[in-house]
Amino acid sequence: MLTVKEVAEKLSIAPSTIRYYDDQGLLPFIQRDKNSYRLFKEDELFWLELIECMRSTGMPIKTLRHVAHLHMQGKETLAERKRIFKEHREKLHKQKQDIDVALGKLEVKMKLLDSL
Repeated sequence: MLTVKEVAEKLSIAPSTIRYYDDQGLLPFIQRDKNSYRLFKEDELFWLELIECMRSTGMPIKTLRHVAHLHMQGKETLAERKRIFKEHREKLHKQKQDIDVALGKLEVKMKLLDSL
């Protein structure tokens, strides 16, 4: 079992961020010791990495909380979890296309400015 400090060091996430995620209901599976300190199993670190990744791409806390609770309900919620992640993936693909278009226009503009 790993403490918040150990997990924070291992994943390069601030301990306060890990506590925030727990306070927001994103870590309903973590255990606590007799002093109420949060304890993580090694295989639970993947979920923290996924939270960080999804947050960096704009997935709302509310959606991640919903996914966490679906996960706790078991395999019967697998289709719903897949649907949520598929929708987010599609949103990210659209954003990527928009960014690619914007970068192309910016490159053209930079070339024009360089020629002045």
